[in-house]
Amino acid sequence: MTDVRRCLPWLAYARRTAAVVAIVVAAACTPAPDPAQPDAPRAAAGSPEAAEAAGSGAPGRSPAPTPRLADLPGRARADVLVTSDQGLPEAQVAGLRKLAPGGSTTVRVGDVVVNGTTVRALAVNPVSFRAFAPKGTAEATAVWQAVARGDVVIAHAEAKAMKLPLGRRVDVRGGGKTSRLRLGALATTGLPGVVAVVNDAVGDSLGLPARSGVVLGAGAKDPVGLAAAARKAVGAGARVDLLTQPAPPTAFLTGSRAARAFGAFSYRYHPDGTIEPDARWVAENIRYARLPIIGFVQCHRLTIPQLRRALQEIEAAGLASQVRSYAGCYVPRFIERNPTRAVSLHTWGIAFDINAATNQMGTRGDMDPRVVAIFERWGFRWGGRWSVPDPMHFELGALLNT
Repeated sequence: MTDVRRCLPWLAYARRTAAVVAIVVAAACTPAPDPAQPDAPRAAAGSPEAAEAAGSGAPGRSPAPTPRLADLPGRARADVLVTSDQGLPEAQVAGLRKLAPGGSTTVRVGDVVVNGTTVRALAVNPVSFRAFAPKGTAEATAVWQAVARGDVVIAHAEAKAMKLPLGRRVDVRGGGKTSRLRLGALATTGLPGVVAVVNDAVGDSLGLPARSGVVLGAGAKDPVGLAAAARKAVGAGARVDLLTQPAPPTAFLTGSRAARAFGAFSYRYHPDGTIEPDARWVAENIRYARLPIIGFVQCHRLTIPQLRRALQEIEAAGLASQVRSYAGCYVPRFIERNPTRAVSLHTWGIAFDINAATNQMGTRGDMDPRVVAIFERWGFRWGGRWSVPDPMHFELGALLNT
């Protein structure tokens, strides 16, 4: 039995919530400015946060002479971090720097032991690195004076958990020896997992490998593209972290306007629950494309740009292995192939299924939440949030101005 009907797709708003992070810096002293300049691109500087005075060091000791650093003349954005525990070849570092239109700076990365606790440490040139630090930390000149002086700077939460007294000396072990370093400030670097910061000379004494990390800035370019290029440049020999989540464009079509954009079509349906849309509509709207990670797809022409950008971001974030299988996009049928149910959004080519084997309907599944977050940021709704979950299923919830 066949019938002829007309369909319009239904789309819902997809909203993105911006997270606001507050950074508080506690510094050891207040410096006098000096004309030193960082080797990062200039940008509009934010307002420095107030510095909190620390102690003067161990009891009975005078503080070491304070190096003079200039106030920060500009900021840069840390978009991508490339690290290798063995260190990066000099030629590879040079190649990575050329990829970064927003500037770059090399760092030393490795593990040290602070008062008996193993933490991730970063050794930097305080003049060049501070421009890439988060707002508030970057502008706090006293923090970077502490680093330049040879103090250790530790993140707030970890210092509190380890009960480390600001302004006093702590044991920092690395490279087979223990150094007594003054805790000169509490601040965050904004880099994943990094707890302690020292200068390059101290990092060398702690055995942190040279050129074991490079911070890259995309500037006005796409950070996802920069991360993908960096991943291609270093291959499997290094880790690439995408530090900046690119904001998708603003939704410009929803509801009835979106329905008109996708188009109405007549269709015939068959007893097996499949649908045969009007051939003219198919010719005008359904396209083949080759996309990152999942390869060739057949989807609606308006779905493909957003799906491509989402998959590019997943790949750049090092999450490609979490998309293990792809089960189709344009599959014209009723939901569950049941003619008594609604027409599936797969009929328009605006829904797709991934990791079907371990994400069956009615189960919680094992979809990586980071992958889900990226798809949602690019306008797709996830079936795992439904009252009867369908965790393999994603569908277009808003058209974005890509």
